[in-house]
Amino acid sequence: MKKMNYKPKILKLSYLKEEARNHESLFSDYMADFIKENPKYKKQLDQMEEGYNSNIKEEKKYKKHKDIKKLYRRISKVTHPDKSKSSFLESIFVQSTKDYKNNAMASLFATAVTLNIDVSDLDIEEILDRMDSEITTYEKSIKNFESSFPWRLANAKTQEEKDFIMIQIDILLGDIE
Repeated sequence: MKKMNYKPKILKLSYLKEEARNHESLFSDYMADFIKENPKYKKQLDQMEEGYNSNIKEEKKYKKHKDIKKLYRRISKVTHPDKSKSSFLESIFVQSTKDYKNNAMASLFATAVTLNIDVSDLDIEEILDRMDSEITTYEKSIKNFESSFPWRLANAKTQEEKDFIMIQIDILLGDIE
């Protein structure tokens, strides 16, 4: 098997994963501020969020990769709190456990490569395809956050921009009191 350079993909995945986490945190703050200032929209927004969350669950339902358990065990041998007293490695163990439960093979692969764990016997091509899929998912997630009304409202530069966004929100959600 030829040696592949997957480091650029791993770096991109890691960056986008962190960026999506930051966006999710900011979005939560923006949404809380929006609801505090506009409580009349809370019910509609809660219903929209329920639909969004069920769509995410549907997207994540795909077959477990045949090598995921093998890879998770290799990472655990190095990072498990009983094996290592490092808080850094413990945080990697916690994240790897989440990745395993979420069937995030590409993230586990990235962790293994970063920790210099042997991956030569794994189906690298399929893992890289999964990595492309995870990258696309994170990119879509970031775009969705940035195109949301709370995000756009929080980042509007002028009052005119804010007024225009509020008109769009009124049209979409209805001006209900």
